[in-house]
Amino acid sequence: MSIGEVKAALAQAHQSLDQAGATVEGVGTDLDEVSALVLATLHDSQRAEAAQARKAIADAIREVKLTLRVIAAAADNGSAYRDVLG
Repeated sequence: MSIGEVKAALAQAHQSLDQAGATVEGVGTDLDEVSALVLATLHDSQRAEAAQARKAIADAIREVKLTLRVIAAAADNGSAYRDVLG
C-alpha cells in the first residue's frame, strides 16, 4: 500500500468517524428527551424498578458520552498520523 493509498484510507475513515459521531450525537439528543420524560414520571417513586430505570438511563447517557470521546480520539489520532505522512 502506498502512502497516498494510506492517506486516502485515513481520509475515508475520518469521514466515517464524522458520520458515526453525528449518529451517536442524535442518539444522545433522543436519549436526553426520553430521559427527561422518564425521570419526570419516576420523580417521587421509591420502587426498585424506578431505581433500576434511573440507573439504566444514567448508564446509557454515560455510554453515549464515552462513545463520542472515543470517536473524537480516533479521528484526532488518524489526523495526526495522516499529518505525519505528509
